[in-house]
Amino acid sequence: MLTKVFAAALVLFTLTACGSEPVEPALPAERLALPFDRYRPGFAQETEIGRARATLVRACLHDRGVELTVPEDDHTPGALDLSPNLRRYGVIDEVTATNFGYHFPKTPEERKQQSEQRRWAAALTEAQRTTLFGERGCTEQAETELTKVDDGFFTDADFRSLRASEADPRVGTAVADWRTCMAGRGYAYADPRSAISDPRWNLDAEEIPDEEKETALDDVWCKASAHLVEVWHDVEAGVQEQGIRHDSGRFDRLAAAWQTRLAAARRVLGSS
Repeated sequence: MLTKVFAAALVLFTLTACGSEPVEPALPAERLALPFDRYRPGFAQETEIGRARATLVRACLHDRGVELTVPEDDHTPGALDLSPNLRRYGVIDEVTATNFGYHFPKTPEERKQQSEQRRWAAALTEAQRTTLFGERGCTEQAETELTKVDDGFFTDADFRSLRASEADPRVGTAVADWRTCMAGRGYAYADPRSAISDPRWNLDAEEIPDEEKETALDDVWCKASAHLVEVWHDVEAGVQEQGIRHDSGRFDRLAAAWQTRLAAARRVLGSS
């Protein structure tokens, strides 16, 4: 299912919105890349770091005489792993809206892996949990050995770029067009965020009501009609490029820190 969902997100259909005339396709997922993406590890790199972390944790537990099976810090890539910005501007493709509404799409394999991880964590004794996650525990020791990355400023900058771009008049005009389109379909949402946060939707529930799916589909159609995703993405890309130029030293240091961490992970995996 996810392969079909993601493939659909990559091409994003020609949609009909707010009328019978076809509108231009929304932005393909591969073009949702943003300048800040250069300063965060991709899925393959995160996987290497996760495997190295698990290796170090197992060694630490062995050295402390603790018998505990630690699962691999690894998983099948989901939609967000493959395209981290896929939901940055809300639901943007027809297939996801039709099948999942505003819920984040998960394959059966993803749900199975998450369920197994929860069962493993729930079965830990208090002593095991402390050894793993407590102060000076094995997880902290592994993180130190891999070298930690202080990316707090990056997290803040990423959030600010989204909010700054949202406040741009060009995005405001596109949101107004989206709002008009949604009003024509019987909705009174001020913006896409208010649609996804409608209290009628329980995004943690397994069952997804048809009304949520229908609303999400109308949301996608109206985004396409208003060219909202394209406009917002282009504005935010400009905001991020400006942010990188303004604080290039910190961004360069962040990139170097991630490379150091990745090199440390590869040394661990190479010697394991």
